[in-house]
Amino acid sequence: MLFHLAEPAVLLGIVVAFVLGVFVHDAAQVLVARLVRDPTPLRSGRLTTGVKNRLSPFSGLAVFIVGYGWAESVPMNDVWRKRRFHVTAAVLAGPLAYLLLALGSLALFQVVGEPARIFFGDRVTDATLADSFAARFTLWLAVTFGSMFIVSLIPVPPTDAGRLVFLLGPTTPGWRNAHYRLTEGNIGLVILLALLLLPVLFAGFPSVVGQLVVPLLRGLASLIGLTLPA
Repeated sequence: MLFHLAEPAVLLGIVVAFVLGVFVHDAAQVLVARLVRDPTPLRSGRLTTGVKNRLSPFSGLAVFIVGYGWAESVPMNDVWRKRRFHVTAAVLAGPLAYLLLALGSLALFQVVGEPARIFFGDRVTDATLADSFAARFTLWLAVTFGSMFIVSLIPVPPTDAGRLVFLLGPTTPGWRNAHYRLTEGNIGLVILLALLLLPVLFAGFPSVVGQLVVPLLRGLASLIGLTLPA
């Protein structure tokens, strides 16, 4: 986001997508948890309009610098081992929500877009983009939602995939110790921030999100008959 301050449509697309994405992510997880008879998320107040406990300063920092971040974990009843598959279904609803939002944004973009060339980070990529404010806005909604989906699947806490790794993993002392170090010791947070920020701070450092978001959007676009040129 820091590098798009002079582009109002892009900046607005990133901000709107991130805020909307976090709320829809939480709502999806709360509702699916309710369907599998876990009232814990609903009681936590994550369906309210407040932002308390939804975001961390570190996620906000990532959004400010690179344009995407993650939502904080929704409390769930994952203490009992026998409920781990119920919790898994609820947690996966969050990334799925990002994916559906990205698909919906591409569908909206299809209405207003036209062929052009744009920058994805520091790579020039052929894509579909109109010069209009609305087209740039809707495209960057899709880019941000797609990026949040990818971030949510990086398998280290505090992401959704990081939560699932230890939810579904073994219960050995070594595994529990790794979980403690990654969560309470914030090592997982350091790893996640490094993966997101190092490509921006050091030219040539590979970006996990940057390498995956374009193929992801092209794949989603193909589902609705929209072609994003190579």
